[in-house]
Amino acid sequence: MRDSHDIFSSLPQDVIFQILLKLPTKSLLLVRCVSKSFASLISHHHFLKLVAYSAATGSCDGGTGDPRHLLYYESTDYTKQYISFHGATGFSLCKRLEAPFKSVHGYLRLVGSSSGLICFFDTNYFTYIGTVILWNPLIRKFQILPDTHRFHRFTAKFSHTAVGFGFDHKIFDFKVVQILHDWDYECESGRQALVYGIKNESWRKIEVVVPCFMLKNWSSNVFVNGAVHWLAYTRTTADGRPNCIMAFNISEEVFKVMQLPQDLELNFRESRLSPSVDEKSLAMFISYSNNAGERWDMWLMNEYGKVESWTRKYSIVQNHMVPLKFVNNGEDLLAMSNENLVLIDLEKEETKNLEVSGLPLSFYTAGFVPSLALLDDGQRCD
Repeated sequence: MRDSHDIFSSLPQDVIFQILLKLPTKSLLLVRCVSKSFASLISHHHFLKLVAYSAATGSCDGGTGDPRHLLYYESTDYTKQYISFHGATGFSLCKRLEAPFKSVHGYLRLVGSSSGLICFFDTNYFTYIGTVILWNPLIRKFQILPDTHRFHRFTAKFSHTAVGFGFDHKIFDFKVVQILHDWDYECESGRQALVYGIKNESWRKIEVVVPCFMLKNWSSNVFVNGAVHWLAYTRTTADGRPNCIMAFNISEEVFKVMQLPQDLELNFRESRLSPSVDEKSLAMFISYSNNAGERWDMWLMNEYGKVESWTRKYSIVQNHMVPLKFVNNGEDLLAMSNENLVLIDLEKEETKNLEVSGLPLSFYTAGFVPSLALLDDGQRCD
């Protein structure tokens, strides 16, 4: 009678790959240690592409133990940065790690997460300089990208940088985009874009017009629907508030300008961009100050790319609150209240303290699906 291993090994390779894809990513690492044949299968370049694609499209089974949310924040004493991973339901904590990298330039910024890789930008306050770091927390491997100065000649007028990150599912490659701004960044000639692909291991200038600009400080972004999105400016506004969303399609390497909600009140104090619950569209949080206190309006783009589909879903009055992301089918809001992470039931207006504390403005959240990216590349960090 043939044993189960012989039966398994007699199956076509594509069938074996589809079976292995049903396993949680952590289990794949364990199976990889069973035998040389399993290690070879799981390290096969085609299987690693399938895992990355499944993570990017959300088509993987993933298992019940795999986290779906990533949270980055700094301790209240400014000494430590944390990365925590949370489940899809109730934002339950799966694991918390201290960031494995110490900033050289002053600020370790989280650019984003895509297909199991986390992108950091080690920079100064005005993002004049910086180093990009890619990290897979599951297998604890990282890759430091080469300095852009090695591939591009910066002018004496250079001012600051905005950074984005995402997975190109068409060519199975991770890409980083940097938007370089000169002092005259309000002019199109004062802006240009560089793209780095892991496969080619080099930065290259793309010959497209960068239609908008970001100001000289850190510009966070959202990666959904295959594009990086920033709150941006088509012109300098008198009140200093952004007036559009600029998107960069990772696969096509083209820019697109998207309008803010048409019914938006113009006297808003602060705006924050966020992914929708399903990570396929955008959400916006807009704050206003009045005699009643601080009010946050919460908008959702129901159909990605269609400005007329922006809908104001909720409005909540609460002081000292910073909204982060819709969770749990959009019925709950993950937010900072003073220095505490909370979950707000938007229908019942009930608040649950999640027992996480940190600097309110340091919190950043994104979707996260584990993968085996950098399995056979990068450096090990322990």
